[in-house]
Amino acid sequence: MGKGSIRKPRTVNLPDNLTKKPLEDVIYHVVQTCEVDIDDSEWKGADKKIKDEIKELEALMKTVEDRLGKDKVNVSDELKAIKAEIKDLKSRKPLDLVVKLQNGKTTDLGKQHFQLPKLIKVLSTGLNVYLVGPAGAGKTHAAIQCAKALDVPFHFTGAVASEFKLTGFIDAQGRIVSTEFRKAFENGGLFLFDEIDASYPQAVLAFNAALANDYMDFPDKRVQRHENFFCIAAANTYGQGADRQYVGRNQLDAASLDRFVFVDWKYDENLEVALAGNEDWSKYVQKIRRFIEENKIRHVVSPRASMFGAKLLAAGLSKEEVEATILWKGMDQATRNKILAGVRPKTDIKAPKEGWFKAQVEEGDEVKKGDLIGQLTVGNGYNYGYNREVVEIKAPQSGSLVSLFQGDSVKTGTVLATVIHSEE
Repeated sequence: MGKGSIRKPRTVNLPDNLTKKPLEDVIYHVVQTCEVDIDDSEWKGADKKIKDEIKELEALMKTVEDRLGKDKVNVSDELKAIKAEIKDLKSRKPLDLVVKLQNGKTTDLGKQHFQLPKLIKVLSTGLNVYLVGPAGAGKTHAAIQCAKALDVPFHFTGAVASEFKLTGFIDAQGRIVSTEFRKAFENGGLFLFDEIDASYPQAVLAFNAALANDYMDFPDKRVQRHENFFCIAAANTYGQGADRQYVGRNQLDAASLDRFVFVDWKYDENLEVALAGNEDWSKYVQKIRRFIEENKIRHVVSPRASMFGAKLLAAGLSKEEVEATILWKGMDQATRNKILAGVRPKTDIKAPKEGWFKAQVEEGDEVKKGDLIGQLTVGNGYNYGYNREVVEIKAPQSGSLVSLFQGDSVKTGTVLATVIHSEE
């Protein structure tokens, strides 16, 4: 490694007001007055490639020094801009999507679902998409964002009970009553047929004919499918009829389903947390949702629970009140206790000795730390009458009693009660 030394100049030419300048200017002026001696005797046998790299670095340093000397303000502004951009990128946990259109125009869609790029790519091929996912997964919002990305108008129709909701009709005065579907089909746009699996079968067949033939017979004339017509059919089921969660859904015709490319639309938990703005509450909701799904409990806890609950908590409602209005929605106490037992910390209260247990509380009661749960009379069938030591069984933690021993005689280690901890 080369050796060197810094020599202080005999005469130092520094500005009179140097002490009033920023520290970076002081350092810059002082360094400029110094001279550096370098002993490069150890480099003579070095590889040529290393020397070339050093020369490139020295040239780069010279460029930077020139810019610092001539354009310090602009360089500082550039650095600040770069730092701000890095900070912004680090803060973006969900997907921030910028779409470049075919015409060269870019559209910044902001924070979006992690599957949105895939959905846009499928739609851009001109294929019809069957978007299937649970309630509250953001299917409608995704369709709106796709319309923005594709730079076309957005048109929407919910579940329809008549084919005229799609085709339109001629009223008593002979006027054409158009529909959102016709506007998109004839003039271009993205059409969302929401809850197609809850619609009238004849309406779905008419819709299927338009997709299959690329034209549609409307009340006044036949219309050719516009080249910029894009279609999404959204549903909670795969078109196979009602299931345990969505009992009001119809089975769709196989020919209709064959017109679509299926995209499973899942919950985006990162986006859910970002939109709710309350990470602790959102994580708690997600934990409950996962337990419900894993145990096949017939109940829906969508991302709306995170967003609505966060608003209620911000308005001053207690967590217990928010849970009752947002999460449980009339759920029976036994199922609720089962869920809480699965997601919250719990403590089993065990019999310290053999004996007879008499409870002083009931299952489902709320208890505080130190409250009496029951009494254990120590003894067995042989010495029960002679040894009447009574042990008080108390709650080790505040919370809810989700289980309580129902018999009388217990053995050492028998679980007398289970307390689900209250969340402080």
